[in-house]
Amino acid sequence: MKNLKLELFNFKRDLTFEEEEISSIIEGHMNFCESLSEKQIIKSLNESLKPYTYDSGVKRLLENLNDDVKNYELLYELKNLYNVVNRQNQGEMYRQPLNVLIQIINLENDQDRMDKILNELSIYDWVPEIKLFVSNLIKSPEQKSNLLSGGKAEPIYTIVEQAESGHLIFLKDSWFLLTENSIEKTLLENNVKNEESLKTLRLLETSMKYSMINEDRIDFRISEYLTIGLSVYSKPDIFINEDKVDKETTLENLFQSPIVPIINKNFYPLILEVSKNMDKFLELDIVKKVTNLINPYLEVYAFNYKNNVYAYRCDSRYGNSFFKYESALELVNEIKNELNYDLTYFYENKLKKEVVVKRKLEDKEREISLQLEDINFNIEKVKGSIEVIGESEILSTALKNLEKRKKSLELDIQSVKEVMYKERIKI
Repeated sequence: MKNLKLELFNFKRDLTFEEEEISSIIEGHMNFCESLSEKQIIKSLNESLKPYTYDSGVKRLLENLNDDVKNYELLYELKNLYNVVNRQNQGEMYRQPLNVLIQIINLENDQDRMDKILNELSIYDWVPEIKLFVSNLIKSPEQKSNLLSGGKAEPIYTIVEQAESGHLIFLKDSWFLLTENSIEKTLLENNVKNEESLKTLRLLETSMKYSMINEDRIDFRISEYLTIGLSVYSKPDIFINEDKVDKETTLENLFQSPIVPIINKNFYPLILEVSKNMDKFLELDIVKKVTNLINPYLEVYAFNYKNNVYAYRCDSRYGNSFFKYESALELVNEIKNELNYDLTYFYENKLKKEVVVKRKLEDKEREISLQLEDINFNIEKVKGSIEVIGESEILSTALKNLEKRKKSLELDIQSVKEVMYKERIKI
C-alpha cells in the first residue's frame, strides 16, 4: 500500500509554476492526511483533479492511486472504518474495537486480516459502522472465499444466444451448447444457419477480445488515454473515460470527432454491433472462473449445470481441455489443490451435507490456529520485554490476558477437532 502523503509530496515537488492550481489542490489534500482516511482523500482527489486529467502527470497519479485502492481494497476499507469509528469515539467508548482494528490493519496479508475480522471484529456488532462493514464483507460466499483463499473466483458475463437445441454461450475462445441436460463444446456454424445472425455473433465474439464486461458496463480500451463504455441497459448510455456523455452524442459522431485517433476508427463497427445487441450479454450464474497469481498460466471455468459438473481448463502451456466430472467433490478438491481456492459454496447442492460441514470445520480450525500463532508470538514479545525492562503492572496484565486468551483458543480448537472426529465417523 502506498504512503499517500509521500506520494502527494513527491508529485507536488515536481510541479512547475504554471501548474499552481494543481499544486494548491494537492497541498489542500495533504493537509487532511492526518484527519481523513486515504480512501476519502483519494476519492476527493479524483473529483478535484478531474478537470486537469488532460495533464499526463495528473492522469498517471490518479491511475496509480486508484490501482492501489483496487489492489489493497480490504486494507483501505479497514483504515476508512477506523477513521469513521474513531471520530465517534466519545469518552473512549470504542477503545477496544479500535484496538482490534489497529491489530487487523497491522497484519501482513488479507487472509490473516479476514480471519481476524470474522472471528474478533465481528463480535463488536454493537458498533453500527462495524456491523455494516462486516455484513457487507461477508454477504457473498464468493467474496468470503476470495478473501480466505489464495485463488480468486469471478462471475462470468458473456454472449448468450438462443439456438434450436438449446443456448449457445461463449467462454474464453470457444462456443458451448447448453441443452436440456448437458453441455458440449461446439462450432457456431453447426448451430446458426442464418448468415446475418452468424455475422453478428462473430462480431460480438471479436468484441469480447477487446472489452471488459461487468454488471453495469462494457468498456473498450481504444487507446492508452481513451476508454469508451456502454451501459448494459436497453438504450445504452455512452461513457468516455468513466464520464457519461450527453444524450445528443452518438457513437457515429463520436468516432467522426478528433477524440478517437484515426488509427482506432476500426473499433466503430464492433462497438456499434455491441450497442445493438446488449440483450445478448448476460451473467452466467452456472459458471465461475477461477485463477491464482501463483499459477498465471491456468484458468478454470467450473460449471454447475443441472445434474452435471464440468470444467473448461485453459492452460497457455498445454492447451485447453473440456471435462465432465463424476462428482462435484472431485472437481472441488482438484481446484483446491491446483489453484488454492475452495468452491464448496458453489457446489453445495451437489455435495453431501457432511462434506460441507467438514469443509467449514476445517476452515474454522485453520482460523483458530492462525489466532493461536498470533497469540503465541505476542506472548513471546511480552516475555522478552519483561526480561529487558523488568516487571511492570501493564506488562504483567498484558501477559495474563494473552495467556487467558490462549487457553480459551486451545479449548475452542479442541472442541472443533472433536466435532470433526465425529463428522469423520459419520462419513
